[in-house]
Amino acid sequence: MSPDVPEIASGSMLAFRFTLRSRLDARAGVETYDAFGDAGFGEVTVRLVRPSAAGRDGGLLALRLADQAENLRGLVHPGLPRLVADGWDEPLGARFLAMEPAVGETLEARLARARKLAVDPALRIVDALCEVVGFLHDHGQVHLDLSPARIVLCPDGSPFPLKLLGAGRYRAGESPAPPDAAETELGCFAPERLRGEPCDARTDVHGLGAVLYRMIGGHAAFRGKTIEEVLAHRARGVAPLFAAGVSPADEADRAARRCLADDPAKRFATVAELRAELAALVAKVAP
Repeated sequence: MSPDVPEIASGSMLAFRFTLRSRLDARAGVETYDAFGDAGFGEVTVRLVRPSAAGRDGGLLALRLADQAENLRGLVHPGLPRLVADGWDEPLGARFLAMEPAVGETLEARLARARKLAVDPALRIVDALCEVVGFLHDHGQVHLDLSPARIVLCPDGSPFPLKLLGAGRYRAGESPAPPDAAETELGCFAPERLRGEPCDARTDVHGLGAVLYRMIGGHAAFRGKTIEEVLAHRARGVAPLFAAGVSPADEADRAARRCLADDPAKRFATVAELRAELAALVAKVAP
C-alpha cells in the first residue's frame, strides 16, 4: 500500500457496529485497525481493504479477504483468533473482517529481546503450533506464511499457549503468488512458496522447521532482503547449529533441518509425523 494512503479517522464507524480507533498496520493493500464493537462485540481487530485506495489490485485483494472470511467461518480452535464478523461497508468502501484480538507478545518481539530460546520452551511452542496447523490441514487449509511475526505468545494461564495469525487465506493445493517483499522474515518461506509454485502440507512443515531453527539458533536459517537473495542463500545449504551429538538440542536441530529441505519429499511428510518426532524430545528435556 502506498504510504500516502490516509488512515481512516479515529472514531469512524464500520458496518454500524465497530468504532475504529487506530491503524496498527498497512501493507500489501491490507489495513489493520484496533476497534471496539457495540452490542457485546467488545475489543476486535479489523482487517480491511479499500479497493479504491489499494491500487490496481484492490478489487482482487477485497475478494481474497472475503475468501479468507469464508475459510475461517466455523473454524473454532483456541490457537486461532475467532472470526467475529465480516462484510462490506458502503460508506468507507471497504471489505472487512473483524477478529477476536490476539493478546500477548509476538514471538518476533520475544526473539528481538532474548535472541533465542532454550530447547524446552522452543519445542513446546512448536508442539502447540503443530496442533493448530494440523487442525487447519484437517479442514483442507494450509497456512503457508508461518513466521515469528504471526505467532502471538499468550499470557500465562491462557487456555492455549499461543494464537496463530494469518490463517484462512489458502486452501490445500493452491499456488499463491510469491510473498510480498515487505515480509519481515522471507527466510522462513519454503522455496516453492517463494517461487509461486504449488504448495501443500509439507510447505507448512518447512515453516514449522524454520520457526524452530530461529528459536534455538538465534537467527534465521536463510537470510536475505529479497526473494532472490534468500534463494541464493538456500543454494549454500543450511548449517548445523550444534556439533554432532545426541543431546536434545542436537536432535531438535536435525529435525528442524529436515523440515527445511529444498525438496518437499525429503521433509516430514505430515505435521503429525513432525509432532511425534518432537514429542520424544519434549519428554527428554521435561523438568
